[in-house]
Amino acid sequence: MDKGPLMHDGPFIFWYTECMSEIIPFSRQSHASGFTNAQFKKLDGLYLRAAAAGILTYRSVECDFDEGVASYTYYKSEHMSPYLQFVIRKVGPRATMYELYLQDKGRVIKSGVFDKAFARLQDEVEKLF
Repeated sequence: MDKGPLMHDGPFIFWYTECMSEIIPFSRQSHASGFTNAQFKKLDGLYLRAAAAGILTYRSVECDFDEGVASYTYYKSEHMSPYLQFVIRKVGPRATMYELYLQDKGRVIKSGVFDKAFARLQDEVEKLF
């Protein structure tokens, strides 16, 4: 089974898959590093809205635990190169950076604030409507 990004929401780690979620108990002493289940739902909701309009037709979610990096990648078509990539990068014990990459332009924003990077992602997707 292909599992997506690691998300912290309280004392649990949530593994996202397109067909199910599995809850794995996690240390009660741990603290969220900044990327929450609600934020992941915002990324996914944006894709679902664009997919319903036929603008984006494919997405991938990847996580590298060793590097502390997760990415949510949006494609116009499954066989095309990535159009947008939202990267979540753990940069410290309680610090997370959010980066947005756009096809043919590279990184267009890097921020420690999810809402700022997500707003830019929304703007880029809105341009496609």
